[in-house]
Amino acid sequence: MSPFTVLGVIPARGGSRRVPGKNLRLLDGQPLIAFTIKAAAESTLITRTIVSTDSDAIARVAVKHGGDVPFRRPADLATDESPDRPYLLHAVDWFERQVGASPDAVALLRPTTPFKNGRLIDDAILLLQESGADSVRSLTPVEGVHHPFWMFDVDDTGRLLAFDPENSIGKFPRSQQLPRLYRLNGVIDVVRTATLRDPDQDTYGSDIRMIEVPPGLGHDIDTEADFALCDALAMARRMTLPEIRGGGLPR
Repeated sequence: MSPFTVLGVIPARGGSRRVPGKNLRLLDGQPLIAFTIKAAAESTLITRTIVSTDSDAIARVAVKHGGDVPFRRPADLATDESPDRPYLLHAVDWFERQVGASPDAVALLRPTTPFKNGRLIDDAILLLQESGADSVRSLTPVEGVHHPFWMFDVDDTGRLLAFDPENSIGKFPRSQQLPRLYRLNGVIDVVRTATLRDPDQDTYGSDIRMIEVPPGLGHDIDTEADFALCDALAMARRMTLPEIRGGGLPR
């Protein structure tokens, strides 16, 4: 049986409104993008990882830290509104031209989630292979005040209204009573190329499986406060990260 080929894609466009230049900002003394380049290099199951960027500055720094930047992403695929699918297919098309065949799957490795590692990446790929799913996405448990059953809407008079009246804080007054739910964290997504290419499917398909990432590793940098928190965490840990549960896969 031919090997299962996986193209790793690190998307790093130059524009960022909330945290200007964040992909090159220093996190514990290293450019943010370097953390994900290092994690991808630790993976044993990714066939090739590339950095998809429209920025010459990002490209230079990525190469300096071991990244592979074989092209510049077109400007129309690097706007604030650009969804994942077009730039992932752009990378897939490039790969196919290089090797004469499409990869079986694409691993989306966002540089804004710096605490991933090679084992997590490999566990997600294995889960995709063994489950036959369309995709695998990383999620983190939702706890306490962030749980949707403890959320509210506000009417025109300013009065609080339970977001889900049938499942509200009145029904679940203690956090221990809340059912286990999960949120997407953007740490890793692995999707089959056939799913990406199918116009009748959503980007990640209909059969999506979960790989659980502990809250401490699921940080996504979207604001200056996020960056400050991750900088402090990175300095404290020096990348000696806690164990990651790999979606229940045997190791």
